[in-house]
Amino acid sequence: MPDALQREIDRYTQANPKSAALHERAAKVMPGGDSRNSIWWPPFPVYVTSGRGQYVYDADGHEIVDMVCNMTTLIVGHRHPKVVKALREQLDNGGVSFPAPSPSVIKWAEILCERVPSLDKVRFVNSGTEGTLNAIRAARAFTGRQKIAKCEGAYHGTHDIVSFSVQPPLDQAGDALHPDTVAGFEGIPASITEDVVVMPYNNIEACERIIRAHAGEIAAVIVEPVNGQSGMVPARPEFLKGLRDLTTELGIVLVFDEVICFRVARGGAQERYGVTPDMTCFGKVIGGGMPVGAFGGRDDIMALYDPSKGPPRVQHAGTFNGNPMTAAAGIATLELLTPEAYRELDEKGDYVRKKLRTLFRELEAPMSVTGTASLFALQFTPGPVTDYRSFAKNDKKLGRTMFLGLINEGYLMSNRCAGNVSLVHEERDLDGFVDAVGRVLERAEAR
Repeated sequence: MPDALQREIDRYTQANPKSAALHERAAKVMPGGDSRNSIWWPPFPVYVTSGRGQYVYDADGHEIVDMVCNMTTLIVGHRHPKVVKALREQLDNGGVSFPAPSPSVIKWAEILCERVPSLDKVRFVNSGTEGTLNAIRAARAFTGRQKIAKCEGAYHGTHDIVSFSVQPPLDQAGDALHPDTVAGFEGIPASITEDVVVMPYNNIEACERIIRAHAGEIAAVIVEPVNGQSGMVPARPEFLKGLRDLTTELGIVLVFDEVICFRVARGGAQERYGVTPDMTCFGKVIGGGMPVGAFGGRDDIMALYDPSKGPPRVQHAGTFNGNPMTAAAGIATLELLTPEAYRELDEKGDYVRKKLRTLFRELEAPMSVTGTASLFALQFTPGPVTDYRSFAKNDKKLGRTMFLGLINEGYLMSNRCAGNVSLVHEERDLDGFVDAVGRVLERAEAR
């Protein structure tokens, strides 16, 4: 008899013949069939044709509750009327891009600078990767130092300097309290390895030892207040505060990567934790579903990019930076994210995490759940997940079984079983999701 994973694969394959055919066609013209490795999964991904509210619809006609919201982006759901209206007005009365600034981008920047404690100035780009790249470049120019420090198991985009120890094999990762620097993939210049210092997440004592050992060489410490790559793992408050105190003492630029976790409060994770970095990187929700990224921070650091008093010390250009279409969608979304909206998102996140924990206890399942605010992730290990090493204990086969099983049940998460709630999710969606997790677990136990 096929095992649980194979049964879910068989069911999935039978239910999605049109997606299978589309994937076969796509693979002929794009490596792997797409331009985002994060949305590929075996045997093939479902192909989404439309979305509305909390649902996406695939090529085979299935209505699927979207529990990932384009990797946390669509915090107000698909095709929210206000966002659609803003985009239509910009398209009909303005245009899609110009060779000069647009007034709407000023309003967009004003909203962010008003809400985010660390922002004196901000600049827009087109992805979170560009945001972290520019923040790190600014830190190097500002300090005159070369190295960066990042946490093991943290993803900060795909540029070279951050593409180390994202998901390192444990037999190459070294000591848990002093991790080795492991390249994430081929093609990264070997010389860059010397410029990256890797630290354990959520262990301020170990981080302090590592940072002090390289203090005169480190330009920036970059950290996610909620580690998305390891399953929406929140930082301990003392961890972030300790990094803030240490970097201030040593003259190191502290960079918060809030590409994912900006959605946890009106002013982002830094507001929620009460810890203000020197620089912050953004993406996802600030663009309302359009391609977006941003970076910003202290006046004296952001002045490096200012061309008004002569050549800027750090060059920064981009044909689509501050795109008016993205600005329109971003402004509309941010205006919907009122304090009341954040309270609602918190309540929904707490609700789904509590129900999942109850389910795992009742079924005696070897699982747990991590997350904070509107973010959550299924962990396929019974122990607490607080960093990459504890995340690496996950039962990957059970995780894949769950992921495909949930699609078979009509619920979509990321292919690592991370998810989030949006303003349009209803209690029945969350209850149905938890019930679906239970059914997949029961099938996994069946013989």
